[in-house]
Amino acid sequence: MATHQFDHLSLVVSDAELSLQGLTRSIQVGSVDMQQGALYARDLSGALSVLGLDTAASLVEDVARQLTLGQPSVLDVAQGLLPNVASALKDIQLGQILEPDEQLKVFGPWASRLQVLVSRDTASLSSFEAVAPKSTQAQLLGQADPGFKAMRMKGLSLIQNARIVNQRDDERTVVQMDALLSELQDWTLRVGQVPLSQLFPMSAQAMQDVWLDSPLLDLLDPLRELGAQAGSIQAQSRSLTIYMDWLGLNLSNDEFQKLGQCMSAVAGHVKRLPDGYRLVFPCSLSRMRMTPYVQNGQRFAVGSGQFIQFDPDANGTGFAGLLTLCSGLANQTLQVERVLPAQNMNIFAVPPDIPKPEGVSGVALDAMGEIYYCLSMA
Repeated sequence: MATHQFDHLSLVVSDAELSLQGLTRSIQVGSVDMQQGALYARDLSGALSVLGLDTAASLVEDVARQLTLGQPSVLDVAQGLLPNVASALKDIQLGQILEPDEQLKVFGPWASRLQVLVSRDTASLSSFEAVAPKSTQAQLLGQADPGFKAMRMKGLSLIQNARIVNQRDDERTVVQMDALLSELQDWTLRVGQVPLSQLFPMSAQAMQDVWLDSPLLDLLDPLRELGAQAGSIQAQSRSLTIYMDWLGLNLSNDEFQKLGQCMSAVAGHVKRLPDGYRLVFPCSLSRMRMTPYVQNGQRFAVGSGQFIQFDPDANGTGFAGLLTLCSGLANQTLQVERVLPAQNMNIFAVPPDIPKPEGVSGVALDAMGEIYYCLSMA
Protein backbone atom coordinates (compact mmCIF):
# COMPACT_ATOMS: atom_id res chain seq x y z
CA MET A 1 0.00 0.00 0.00
CA ALA A 2 2.85 2.38 0.82
CA THR A 3 4.33 1.77 -2.62
CA HIS A 4 0.93 2.44 -4.21
CA GLN A 5 0.58 5.75 -2.38
CA PHE A 6 4.13 6.75 -3.26
CA ASP A 7 3.54 5.88 -6.92
CA HIS A 8 0.34 7.95 -6.94
CA LEU A 9 2.11 11.04 -5.60
CA SER A 10 4.98 10.52 -8.02
CA LEU A 11 2.54 10.38 -10.93
CA VAL A 12 0.83 13.60 -9.83
CA VAL A 13 4.21 15.34 -9.47
CA SER A 14 5.17 14.05 -12.92
CA ASP A 15 1.91 15.42 -14.38
CA ALA A 16 2.57 18.76 -12.68
CA GLU A 17 6.08 18.94 -14.13
CA LEU A 18 4.83 18.18 -17.65
CA SER A 19 2.17 20.89 -17.36
CA LEU A 20 4.77 23.29 -15.97
CA GLN A 21 7.06 22.61 -18.92
CA GLY A 22 4.21 23.13 -21.39
CA LEU A 23 3.16 26.37 -19.71
CA THR A 24 6.75 27.64 -19.69
CA ARG A 25 7.07 26.99 -23.42
CA SER A 26 3.72 28.63 -24.17
CA ILE A 27 4.40 31.91 -22.39
CA GLN A 28 7.88 32.23 -23.88
CA VAL A 29 6.45 32.66 -27.37
CA GLY A 30 4.06 35.44 -26.37
CA SER A 31 0.35 35.82 -26.93
CA VAL A 32 0.24 33.45 -29.93
CA ASP A 33 0.05 30.47 -27.54
CA MET A 34 -1.87 32.11 -24.70
CA GLN A 35 -4.90 29.84 -25.12
CA GLN A 36 -2.68 26.75 -25.11
CA GLY A 37 -0.88 28.18 -22.09
CA ALA A 38 -4.22 28.54 -20.31
CA LEU A 39 -4.85 24.81 -20.74
CA TYR A 40 -1.42 23.93 -19.34
CA ALA A 41 -2.00 26.36 -16.45
CA ARG A 42 -5.32 24.72 -15.55
CA ASP A 43 -3.73 21.26 -15.66
CA LEU A 44 -0.90 22.52 -13.45
CA SER A 45 -3.34 24.13 -11.01
CA GLY A 46 -5.26 20.88 -10.66
CA ALA A 47 -2.11 18.89 -9.93
CA LEU A 48 -0.88 21.45 -7.39
CA SER A 49 -4.16 21.32 -5.47
CA VAL A 50 -3.96 17.51 -5.23
CA LEU A 51 -0.38 17.86 -3.92
CA GLY A 52 -1.49 20.17 -1.11
CA LEU A 53 -0.14 23.37 -2.68
CA ASP A 54 -3.50 25.14 -2.73
CA THR A 55 -2.11 28.68 -2.52
CA ALA A 56 0.03 28.05 -5.59
CA ALA A 57 -2.85 26.23 -7.30
CA SER A 58 -5.20 29.17 -6.76
CA LEU A 59 -2.61 31.60 -8.11
CA VAL A 60 -1.89 29.48 -11.21
CA GLU A 61 -5.65 29.19 -11.78
CA ASP A 62 -5.84 32.98 -11.86
CA VAL A 63 -2.97 33.03 -14.36
CA ALA A 64 -5.00 30.60 -16.47
CA ARG A 65 -7.98 32.95 -16.28
CA GLN A 66 -5.93 35.89 -17.53
CA LEU A 67 -4.43 33.79 -20.33
CA THR A 68 -7.93 32.68 -21.35
CA LEU A 69 -8.97 36.34 -21.49
CA GLY A 70 -5.94 37.09 -23.67
CA GLN A 71 -4.35 39.54 -21.21
CA PRO A 72 -0.66 39.84 -22.27
CA SER A 73 0.23 41.67 -19.05
CA VAL A 74 0.07 38.35 -17.17
CA LEU A 75 3.03 36.90 -19.08
CA ASP A 76 5.75 38.66 -17.07
CA VAL A 77 4.15 37.63 -13.77
CA ALA A 78 3.82 34.03 -14.94
CA GLN A 79 7.46 33.90 -16.06
CA GLY A 80 8.60 35.07 -12.62
CA LEU A 81 6.17 32.82 -10.75
CA LEU A 82 6.94 29.48 -12.42
CA PRO A 83 10.47 29.01 -10.96
CA ASN A 84 8.89 29.15 -7.49
CA VAL A 85 6.38 26.49 -8.55
CA ALA A 86 9.22 24.33 -9.88
CA SER A 87 11.06 24.71 -6.58
CA ALA A 88 7.95 23.67 -4.61
CA LEU A 89 7.61 20.54 -6.77
CA LYS A 90 11.24 19.61 -6.09
CA ASP A 91 10.58 20.01 -2.35
CA ILE A 92 7.65 17.58 -2.61
CA GLN A 93 9.86 15.04 -4.37
CA LEU A 94 12.16 15.31 -1.33
CA GLY A 95 9.21 14.71 1.00
CA GLN A 96 8.86 18.36 2.05
CA ILE A 97 5.49 20.10 1.66
CA LEU A 98 5.18 23.81 2.38
CA GLU A 99 2.82 24.71 5.20
CA PRO A 100 0.03 27.21 4.35
CA ASP A 101 1.92 30.08 6.01
CA GLU A 102 5.08 29.25 4.09
CA GLN A 103 3.08 29.06 0.85
CA LEU A 104 1.68 32.53 1.48
CA LYS A 105 5.16 33.85 2.18
CA VAL A 106 6.50 32.44 -1.10
CA PHE A 107 3.53 33.09 -3.38
CA GLY A 108 1.88 36.06 -1.67
CA PRO A 109 3.99 38.72 -3.44
CA TRP A 110 3.12 37.19 -6.81
CA ALA A 111 -0.57 37.20 -5.90
CA SER A 112 -0.29 40.91 -5.12
CA ARG A 113 1.41 41.61 -8.45
CA LEU A 114 -1.25 39.66 -10.32
CA GLN A 115 -3.99 41.54 -8.45
CA VAL A 116 -2.48 44.86 -9.58
CA LEU A 117 -2.51 43.69 -13.18
CA VAL A 118 -6.10 42.46 -12.96
CA SER A 119 -7.19 45.79 -11.45
CA ARG A 120 -5.35 47.69 -14.18
CA ASP A 121 -6.82 45.56 -16.99
CA THR A 122 -10.34 46.13 -15.63
CA ALA A 123 -9.74 49.74 -14.57
CA SER A 124 -12.50 50.98 -16.87
CA LEU A 125 -15.02 49.18 -14.65
CA SER A 126 -14.08 51.11 -11.51
CA SER A 127 -15.60 54.32 -12.80
CA PHE A 128 -19.10 52.83 -12.85
CA GLU A 129 -21.35 53.24 -9.84
CA ALA A 130 -22.48 49.90 -8.43
CA VAL A 131 -26.19 49.11 -8.50
CA ALA A 132 -26.96 46.85 -5.56
CA PRO A 133 -30.00 44.61 -6.11
CA LYS A 134 -32.68 44.99 -3.43
CA SER A 135 -32.75 41.99 -1.16
CA THR A 136 -36.49 42.30 -0.58
CA GLN A 137 -37.70 42.44 -4.15
CA ALA A 138 -36.67 41.54 -7.69
CA GLN A 139 -34.87 44.23 -9.62
CA LEU A 140 -33.88 44.42 -13.27
CA LEU A 141 -30.23 45.27 -13.76
CA GLY A 142 -29.59 48.19 -16.06
CA GLN A 143 -26.60 48.91 -18.22
CA ALA A 144 -25.10 51.10 -15.47
CA ASP A 145 -24.43 48.00 -13.37
CA PRO A 146 -20.65 47.31 -13.35
CA GLY A 147 -21.24 43.56 -13.58
CA PHE A 148 -23.33 44.11 -16.69
CA LYS A 149 -20.48 46.14 -18.19
CA ALA A 150 -17.94 43.46 -17.26
CA MET A 151 -20.11 40.74 -18.75
CA ARG A 152 -20.48 42.71 -21.98
CA MET A 153 -16.73 43.42 -22.22
CA LYS A 154 -15.53 39.90 -21.47
CA GLY A 155 -18.55 37.84 -22.51
CA LEU A 156 -18.47 38.80 -26.18
CA SER A 157 -14.80 37.84 -26.44
CA LEU A 158 -15.20 34.58 -24.53
CA ILE A 159 -18.19 33.48 -26.62
CA GLN A 160 -16.32 34.33 -29.83
CA ASN A 161 -13.32 32.28 -28.68
CA ALA A 162 -15.65 29.39 -27.82
CA ARG A 163 -17.14 29.50 -31.31
CA ILE A 164 -13.66 29.44 -32.86
CA VAL A 165 -12.62 26.50 -30.70
CA ASN A 166 -15.83 24.68 -31.64
CA GLN A 167 -14.68 24.59 -35.27
CA ARG A 168 -11.55 22.63 -34.45
CA ASP A 169 -11.18 18.88 -34.41
CA ASP A 170 -8.46 17.89 -31.97
CA GLU A 171 -8.27 16.07 -28.66
CA ARG A 172 -8.03 19.23 -26.53
CA THR A 173 -10.99 21.06 -28.06
CA VAL A 174 -13.39 19.86 -25.37
CA VAL A 175 -11.01 20.93 -22.59
CA GLN A 176 -10.47 24.36 -24.10
CA MET A 177 -14.19 24.85 -24.70
CA ASP A 178 -14.89 23.91 -21.06
CA ALA A 179 -12.28 26.44 -19.88
CA LEU A 180 -13.91 29.22 -21.91
CA LEU A 181 -17.41 28.37 -20.68
CA SER A 182 -16.18 28.14 -17.07
CA GLU A 183 -14.64 31.60 -17.44
CA LEU A 184 -17.94 32.87 -18.80
CA GLN A 185 -19.73 31.44 -15.75
CA ASP A 186 -17.27 33.20 -13.44
CA TRP A 187 -17.80 36.54 -15.17
CA THR A 188 -21.57 36.07 -15.00
CA LEU A 189 -21.23 36.29 -11.21
CA ARG A 190 -20.20 39.94 -11.59
CA VAL A 191 -23.74 40.88 -12.67
CA GLY A 192 -25.40 42.52 -9.67
CA GLN A 193 -22.40 42.18 -7.35
CA VAL A 194 -21.32 45.06 -5.14
CA PRO A 195 -17.82 46.26 -4.11
CA LEU A 196 -16.44 45.10 -0.76
CA SER A 197 -15.30 48.69 -0.24
CA GLN A 198 -18.90 49.56 0.69
CA LEU A 199 -18.10 48.04 4.09
CA PHE A 200 -14.85 49.96 4.49
CA PRO A 201 -14.92 53.08 2.30
CA MET A 202 -11.79 54.48 3.97
CA SER A 203 -9.82 51.47 2.66
CA ALA A 204 -11.30 51.50 -0.85
CA GLN A 205 -7.90 51.92 -2.52
CA ALA A 206 -6.63 48.76 -0.79
CA MET A 207 -9.47 46.57 -2.08
CA GLN A 208 -9.96 47.55 -5.70
CA ASP A 209 -11.78 45.12 -7.98
CA VAL A 210 -13.02 43.01 -5.04
CA TRP A 211 -16.70 42.21 -5.58
CA LEU A 212 -19.23 39.99 -3.84
CA ASP A 213 -22.93 39.16 -3.83
CA SER A 214 -25.17 41.72 -2.17
CA PRO A 215 -26.67 39.20 0.34
CA LEU A 216 -23.13 38.32 1.44
CA LEU A 217 -22.38 41.99 2.04
CA ASP A 218 -25.44 42.13 4.32
CA LEU A 219 -24.16 39.11 6.29
CA LEU A 220 -20.79 40.82 6.68
CA ASP A 221 -22.27 44.01 8.13
CA PRO A 222 -21.05 43.17 11.69
CA LEU A 223 -17.51 43.58 10.35
CA ARG A 224 -17.95 47.35 10.07
CA GLU A 225 -17.62 47.93 13.80
CA LEU A 226 -14.89 45.34 14.35
CA GLY A 227 -12.84 46.42 11.35
CA ALA A 228 -12.95 50.06 12.41
CA GLN A 229 -10.32 49.20 15.03
CA ALA A 230 -7.79 48.06 12.40
CA GLY A 231 -4.81 50.22 11.55
CA SER A 232 -5.10 49.08 7.95
CA ILE A 233 -7.35 46.80 5.89
CA GLN A 234 -6.27 45.16 2.64
CA ALA A 235 -8.21 42.76 0.44
CA GLN A 236 -7.78 40.94 -2.83
CA SER A 237 -9.83 38.41 -4.79
CA ARG A 238 -8.41 35.21 -6.27
CA SER A 239 -10.36 32.35 -7.86
CA LEU A 240 -13.73 33.59 -6.57
CA THR A 241 -12.27 33.83 -3.05
CA ILE A 242 -11.68 37.00 -1.04
CA TYR A 243 -8.65 37.36 1.24
CA MET A 244 -8.87 40.31 3.65
CA ASP A 245 -6.17 41.23 6.18
CA TRP A 246 -6.88 43.37 9.24
CA LEU A 247 -3.61 44.68 10.66
CA GLY A 248 -2.76 46.70 13.75
CA LEU A 249 -5.47 45.47 16.13
CA ASN A 250 -6.02 42.95 18.90
CA LEU A 251 -9.65 41.90 19.39
CA SER A 252 -11.06 40.83 22.73
CA ASN A 253 -12.16 37.21 23.07
CA ASP A 254 -15.83 38.19 22.65
CA GLU A 255 -15.01 40.23 19.56
CA PHE A 256 -12.93 37.39 18.13
CA GLN A 257 -15.83 34.97 18.66
CA LYS A 258 -18.18 37.41 16.94
CA LEU A 259 -15.78 37.63 14.01
CA GLY A 260 -15.69 33.83 13.80
CA GLN A 261 -19.49 33.61 13.81
CA CYS A 262 -19.66 36.14 10.99
CA MET A 263 -17.17 34.19 8.89
CA SER A 264 -18.97 30.91 9.56
CA ALA A 265 -22.19 32.45 8.23
CA VAL A 266 -20.53 33.18 4.88
CA ALA A 267 -18.68 29.84 4.53
CA GLY A 268 -15.34 31.39 5.52
CA HIS A 269 -12.77 31.28 8.30
CA VAL A 270 -10.51 33.51 10.39
CA LYS A 271 -6.83 33.10 11.08
CA ARG A 272 -4.67 35.02 13.54
CA LEU A 273 -1.69 36.91 12.14
CA PRO A 274 1.26 38.32 14.13
CA ASP A 275 -0.27 41.80 13.88
CA GLY A 276 -3.93 41.11 13.19
CA TYR A 277 -6.25 38.69 11.40
CA ARG A 278 -6.83 37.18 7.95
CA LEU A 279 -10.42 36.67 6.80
CA VAL A 280 -11.03 34.21 3.93
CA PHE A 281 -14.47 33.81 2.35
CA PRO A 282 -16.11 33.30 -1.07
CA CYS A 283 -17.42 36.14 -3.20
CA SER A 284 -20.64 34.19 -3.74
CA LEU A 285 -22.52 31.29 -2.17
CA SER A 286 -23.90 30.34 -5.60
CA ARG A 287 -20.56 29.57 -7.26
CA MET A 288 -17.19 29.15 -5.59
CA ARG A 289 -13.84 27.41 -5.84
CA MET A 290 -14.28 23.90 -4.42
CA THR A 291 -11.90 21.09 -3.50
CA PRO A 292 -13.63 17.74 -4.23
CA TYR A 293 -12.77 14.66 -2.18
CA VAL A 294 -14.02 11.12 -1.59
CA GLN A 295 -14.81 9.83 1.90
CA ASN A 296 -16.44 6.49 2.68
CA GLY A 297 -17.10 6.02 -0.99
CA GLN A 298 -19.13 9.25 -1.33
CA ARG A 299 -18.18 12.42 -3.20
CA PHE A 300 -17.93 15.64 -1.16
CA ALA A 301 -16.57 19.12 -1.85
CA VAL A 302 -15.43 21.95 0.42
CA GLY A 303 -15.25 25.61 -0.52
CA SER A 304 -11.95 27.50 -0.57
CA GLY A 305 -13.20 29.71 2.26
CA GLN A 306 -13.18 26.67 4.58
CA PHE A 307 -10.25 24.78 3.08
CA ILE A 308 -7.04 25.03 5.13
CA GLN A 309 -4.69 22.40 3.73
CA PHE A 310 -4.35 18.88 2.39
CA ASP A 311 -1.49 16.70 3.63
CA PRO A 312 -0.87 13.79 1.24
CA ASP A 313 -0.01 10.51 2.95
CA ALA A 314 2.75 8.22 1.71
CA ASN A 315 2.87 5.94 4.77
CA GLY A 316 0.49 3.24 3.57
CA THR A 317 -2.51 4.06 5.79
CA GLY A 318 -4.96 3.33 2.99
CA PHE A 319 -6.04 6.95 2.80
CA ALA A 320 -4.95 9.68 0.39
CA GLY A 321 -4.17 11.97 3.31
CA LEU A 322 -5.57 14.42 5.84
CA LEU A 323 -7.85 17.29 4.85
CA THR A 324 -8.00 20.19 7.33
CA LEU A 325 -11.07 22.44 7.21
CA CYS A 326 -12.16 25.46 9.23
CA SER A 327 -15.53 27.18 9.54
CA GLY A 328 -15.25 30.48 11.38
CA LEU A 329 -12.96 29.42 14.21
CA ALA A 330 -13.85 25.69 14.34
CA ASN A 331 -11.30 23.28 12.83
CA GLN A 332 -12.06 19.81 11.51
CA THR A 333 -9.69 17.15 10.18
CA LEU A 334 -10.84 14.40 7.82
CA GLN A 335 -9.12 11.26 6.58
CA VAL A 336 -10.06 11.07 2.91
CA GLU A 337 -9.70 8.32 0.34
CA ARG A 338 -9.04 10.66 -2.55
CA VAL A 339 -8.67 14.37 -3.31
CA LEU A 340 -9.49 15.71 -6.78
CA PRO A 341 -8.26 18.93 -8.45
CA ALA A 342 -9.94 22.09 -7.20
CA GLN A 343 -12.34 23.79 -9.60
CA ASN A 344 -15.05 26.44 -9.64
CA MET A 345 -18.48 24.87 -9.11
CA ASN A 346 -22.11 25.96 -8.93
CA ILE A 347 -23.84 25.33 -5.58
CA PHE A 348 -27.48 24.24 -5.16
CA ALA A 349 -29.86 23.05 -2.48
CA VAL A 350 -30.05 19.25 -2.19
CA PRO A 351 -32.62 18.02 -4.75
CA PRO A 352 -35.56 16.19 -3.14
CA ASP A 353 -35.02 13.09 -5.28
CA ILE A 354 -31.52 12.23 -4.00
CA PRO A 355 -30.58 11.01 -0.50
CA LYS A 356 -29.29 13.66 1.89
CA PRO A 357 -26.65 12.40 4.33
CA GLU A 358 -26.60 13.92 7.80
CA GLY A 359 -24.73 17.21 8.01
CA VAL A 360 -25.03 18.04 4.31
CA SER A 361 -26.14 21.59 3.44
CA GLY A 362 -26.15 21.49 -0.35
CA VAL A 363 -24.64 20.02 -3.48
CA ALA A 364 -22.02 21.20 -5.95
CA LEU A 365 -21.89 20.31 -9.64
CA ASP A 366 -18.61 19.90 -11.50
CA ALA A 367 -18.01 20.46 -15.20
CA MET A 368 -19.28 16.95 -16.01
CA GLY A 369 -22.48 17.39 -14.00
CA GLU A 370 -21.30 15.06 -11.21
CA ILE A 371 -22.86 15.78 -7.81
CA TYR A 372 -20.75 16.45 -4.71
CA TYR A 373 -22.21 16.86 -1.23
CA CYS A 374 -21.33 20.05 0.66
CA LEU A 375 -20.90 19.59 4.41
CA SER A 376 -22.59 22.04 6.75
CA MET A 377 -19.89 23.28 9.11
CA ALA A 378 -21.78 26.30 10.43
